[in-house]
Amino acid sequence: MRLVYCITIAVLLGIAWAYPQSYLKVKSKEIDSSEHGQKAGQKTTNCSCGWTNKARIVGGRETLKNEFPLMAGIMDMDKKHLFCGATILTPNHAISASHCTQPYKGKKLGLVVGAHDVSKPDEKADIIPIKETIEHEGYNPKSYFNDVALLVLTRSITFTQHIGPACLPAGRTNLLNESIKVLGWGRLVHKGKTSPVLMKVNLRIIPTKVCAKKYLRKIPTDNPFQLCTFGRKKDSCQGDSGGPLIWLDPQINRYTLVGMVSYGKTCGAKTPAVNSDLSFFLPWVQAKIAASGLPGQTCAKID
Repeated sequence: MRLVYCITIAVLLGIAWAYPQSYLKVKSKEIDSSEHGQKAGQKTTNCSCGWTNKARIVGGRETLKNEFPLMAGIMDMDKKHLFCGATILTPNHAISASHCTQPYKGKKLGLVVGAHDVSKPDEKADIIPIKETIEHEGYNPKSYFNDVALLVLTRSITFTQHIGPACLPAGRTNLLNESIKVLGWGRLVHKGKTSPVLMKVNLRIIPTKVCAKKYLRKIPTDNPFQLCTFGRKKDSCQGDSGGPLIWLDPQINRYTLVGMVSYGKTCGAKTPAVNSDLSFFLPWVQAKIAASGLPGQTCAKID
């Protein structure tokens, strides 16, 4: 079954990271600022990435139009239906989840970029046919291990102020207890309607062992390749799968892609969600980009 994710817009009451139940009790405030992703930080990147387009934010959780240029979506071209999220990596490549793309093998898919409200025509948006989807060789549709897919495009994305790549991690990254954002056009409530506009939610990365406990210890904790996230009454759910988990790296003041939405239980409930950890899969991603035969420089922080 194709699992996809939803963003709920309830007030964040508390999140935590102790094992196994106290992660529900520790409070955490939402982190958002009109300065995030704007001015350059103390360190730089090898190419432009992870910037935002912002104005002063006063309440609400809908993203500003083209606030996150790195965001993309996967569309069934025959049905004109956007069913999963994705993230721009290079002008010729994007990344998503294997559970999104594997059921659509042989079908015409397109990558939607530069979009905000997918229910309306948008002159800034573009739909680029996907030439090939490359699922991880170790992907297991039952356990959702190795839930990563590279999207190879038929033509290059034209980068603008409103469309551009995410920064990638420079290597394995420990983000335990860090606040991250999840983006998507997913359902606003469990089993509800999908959102026509791009939504964002702040979650926190909690210990992988919490997810291992909640999901009957089916998740490796010795060398984790998944990220466990939680936000009380906030979550990713149906419609957000494959979409980005992004972290604001304070050294560069740019958003770094740290994971892709994989699976969870009931949206916005007391059960954390499981996501693929991009830092673990970086060698695989870089190898597949190189093997695609298309230009594919990715962007990352220069240490």
